[in-house]
Amino acid sequence: MKVNNVIVISVGQAGNQIAASFWKTVCEEHGVDPQTGQTKDGKDPAGNWSAFFSKLGEAGAGSFVPRAIMVDLEPSVIESVREGSGSLYHPANLIHRTEGAGGNFAVGYMGEGREVLPQVMDRVSAEVDKCDNVGGVIVLHATGGGTGSGFAALLIESMKAAYPEHPVLSVAVLPSPQLSSVVTEPYNTVFCLNTLRRSADACLIFDNEALFELAHRKWAIESPTVDDLNLLITEALAGLTAPMRWSGFLTVEISLRELLTNLVPQPSLHFLMCAFAPLTPPDRSKFEELGVEEMIHSLFDNESVFAECSPMEGRFLSTAVLYRGIMEDKPLADATLAGMRDKLPLTYWIPTAFKIGYVEQSGMSHRKSMVLLANNTEVARVLDRICHNFDKLWQRKAFANWYLNEGMSEDQIEALRASAQELIQSYQVAEESGAKAKVQDGAPPSSAKRPAPPPAAEAPAEVETGFGAVTLKDIVDGRK
Repeated sequence: MKVNNVIVISVGQAGNQIAASFWKTVCEEHGVDPQTGQTKDGKDPAGNWSAFFSKLGEAGAGSFVPRAIMVDLEPSVIESVREGSGSLYHPANLIHRTEGAGGNFAVGYMGEGREVLPQVMDRVSAEVDKCDNVGGVIVLHATGGGTGSGFAALLIESMKAAYPEHPVLSVAVLPSPQLSSVVTEPYNTVFCLNTLRRSADACLIFDNEALFELAHRKWAIESPTVDDLNLLITEALAGLTAPMRWSGFLTVEISLRELLTNLVPQPSLHFLMCAFAPLTPPDRSKFEELGVEEMIHSLFDNESVFAECSPMEGRFLSTAVLYRGIMEDKPLADATLAGMRDKLPLTYWIPTAFKIGYVEQSGMSHRKSMVLLANNTEVARVLDRICHNFDKLWQRKAFANWYLNEGMSEDQIEALRASAQELIQSYQVAEESGAKAKVQDGAPPSSAKRPAPPPAAEAPAEVETGFGAVTLKDIVDGRK
């Protein structure tokens, strides 16, 4: 059976900083030197290394190269990654420009980003050609910046057009007022949501608001830095990808395609949130190890999710729990998860969407750990908060000239805002459906009616100015 190969593309400052942290962890887990790409005694790396690495050279003398592409419209972060990683990455896969996007989605999508796109797609094609069996693409980016929103949107659309058969998972960091460095973050995020909704196969969100609070409360850091938040994200990503990178007696490889198939009940409902346990600082993990039952209960605690919302007050449309570590705990984990599943606020129309994966290989920081991936209707609260901040800016047309001067129109901007609202409403419909089902379950049998599953979200009406269509491509091409 062929191993599923996964390509990781990081975009923008935050995306590339997360990627650097992620690849360092993955290298350490597989026994690959994060500076040279070589292994001890020239042996192959541990696990299903070809899922995330390609090999250069012959047996005993080769090195292993991450299936990574890093892109930014300004040079500083890429140069920092290049200097700090030795000869690990393929030099042609570290791509940057000199001007930057200036915190402007339109520059990343319609200006500088479009100029660098052919070079990036050439590298995507080269990485695809090196794969024996493409399992999917993961895109790491932050939606608040101009590159992470605009160019990431352009790239995802371009990849789905070129490789529609390959699943694309967006790993998107959403902005927080506490860590805001760009006043236009709500604009950029709302504009990017249209692409994430229509072109990505799924989007895993990391809410900076929640990450900041977790680092402050769980890790007792008074003023968490970006590095602290990136470490939290890395812990979750290492756990998420573990079933793709390891196999064994009790471990069955879970491909990215399989994972997304289980987590996305309808194409319009593909925004996911996650939680990680144990949330003890890595340097204290061996001294403060949690039991399996305690870890599972903490996963479903509203204060542990990496999104600023309360999942237990919403509806779980689908759920996956990925466990790493010592297998003698498996019977207890199975029993605890079965009990937890009975307590979750599920929706009747997908009552069995609860996937469990086991990986015998422990992570670097914890002897045993768990990742929760949830498709939960509370994601609407996170998106609504961002849209509310967008509305406060747009009502005064604050900074609107940044986008209008790059070729966007007011009609197009309002169409993108409407698209974000439709996404929110699709989750609200799913939540109301589940709530009705719960009420009717408690009604007398004669009066109970089985509610219909929520309809797929309707596509917005065409907007003549271009943005009501699937992408911004038409309006950009029309300007050439």
